[in-house]
Amino acid sequence: MRLCFYVNPANARLWLEQVGTRLREDLGAEVVVFWSDKRPLPDHVLKLLKHEKRTCHKGTVQLSDPLDTEGTSFDTFDVSISHSARVKLAFDLVIDLVGNGNVPIGDDVVTVRYDGHPGDEALVGAILKRGMPQIAFTNAEGKLVATARPSGELAVGLSGSMDQVYARLSTLLKAYINHPHRGAEPLDEKPVALPSARQLLARTIKVRLKYLVKQGYYRIFRPGHWRIGWRWLADEGVWDRQAMAGERWRILKDEETHFYADPVPWIKDGRHYLFFEDLDENTQKGVISVVAFDEDGNPGPARVCLEEDFHLSYPFLISHQGETYMIPETSANRDIALYKASSFPFGWQRVATLIEGIEAADATITRFEGRWWLFCVTRDGGGYSDCLSIFYADDLFGPWQPHQQNPVLIDVSAARPAGNFVMDGDRLLRPVQECSRSYGAGLKLVEVTRLTPEVYEQKEICLLGPDAHWPGRKLHMLNRAGNLEVIDGAILRPRLSWLRALFDRHFEPRGTEPDAPYKPPREPQGLSEEKPGSVRSYG
Repeated sequence: MRLCFYVNPANARLWLEQVGTRLREDLGAEVVVFWSDKRPLPDHVLKLLKHEKRTCHKGTVQLSDPLDTEGTSFDTFDVSISHSARVKLAFDLVIDLVGNGNVPIGDDVVTVRYDGHPGDEALVGAILKRGMPQIAFTNAEGKLVATARPSGELAVGLSGSMDQVYARLSTLLKAYINHPHRGAEPLDEKPVALPSARQLLARTIKVRLKYLVKQGYYRIFRPGHWRIGWRWLADEGVWDRQAMAGERWRILKDEETHFYADPVPWIKDGRHYLFFEDLDENTQKGVISVVAFDEDGNPGPARVCLEEDFHLSYPFLISHQGETYMIPETSANRDIALYKASSFPFGWQRVATLIEGIEAADATITRFEGRWWLFCVTRDGGGYSDCLSIFYADDLFGPWQPHQQNPVLIDVSAARPAGNFVMDGDRLLRPVQECSRSYGAGLKLVEVTRLTPEVYEQKEICLLGPDAHWPGRKLHMLNRAGNLEVIDGAILRPRLSWLRALFDRHFEPRGTEPDAPYKPPREPQGLSEEKPGSVRSYG
């Protein structure tokens, strides 16, 4: 395959060298660069990028760093060469990063757009005006052929945001080359004009003030304090109501310097358990803890049930052939592993590695139409929340095969798993994290409308966020086992005890209470992928 990048040499970035090398190594492609006329970004934008290089990134190498156009590893040409020479050099695919209409000749030509507009000014303008833009590819006829909504959770400044866009541009480009008919979301066209020098100065001052306020905030409040909500349901839950209303959510009591997140309920021998990530603020390392509910429906003390040398979270549980397994997030170990308890709910030991050499988060498994399906988000050089990858197998223990369109979805608002699948008759549903505003800011309930080894499609049912029933700043995960429903979210947690008491009252959930204390049923089944459900089953 012969690929050509059409690039403005005044704004060529180190990303170009990296993506070209990746395409040569991964796809065996021949990569050529054509230069357009030079059109540099305004001086005040370039000064901001240089300032961020010194202050935000301490001189470390960034994808947004300027590229030495004289020292690239590509064959390079000037687009002004004769038409006959350009015909002779015709390419299988031309990636137009300029958008001036004067592109080299290719069998397929895609123009890269940011919030609907081509070129480097559009990228910078979109970031400075709104944040992370939609990336879109349009073909020579102007038809939309591929889109991505990158995550900005790791972005610092304009240059950091550009890095995240470039990382996902690489992901989308490789995915498009492998599967040109992957589909696209509607084009999100918005104004992207560059700010003036005065406007950019005002924005820089505002960002600096926000940073100082944030430093003051961390002196008063603990950063990102997550908590777990649980409730016993008489019948309908969040999936039925498509709302947080109903029985009042109760808070799982946590230690002051620990936060609890990623709750996964389970039923074993008629008793309810709740597994979750337990993160110590001082070490920033997560372990898996568990609480057991008594016959009156009250949770016991939290006890650590699984700890590794690396960070653990998202303790997905599954029942298979009469055994209970756990798949905690082990992205820090670059694998997806299966654990089994020798003395449930304790004594978890690794019994299999399902997928190796992968930086994946929030692995969630279901059995659907005769196959096992594993959904997760994969990093691929950018953030953690925007690339949905799927794997499938005939047996839980594998071998697991990648979906042909991986990543099947690049969308920070609808990719990352947020809990177990739900079967509603023959409909396959799943909760997802809505991270476009910030990580874990809300939940979407979606329906999987097509799932085969070649094609994946989903559609949104509804969007949920914190409200009076679950007050706070975040809503991150949703699960249910039998009549036990659980969620999590983040709140402001002051360091001072007297202030903490005031805030805790402010964040107290509201809801209806049953006339008499509700006790959970003695349910024999677990939250199982093999459990049939005549109407709706959770797992």
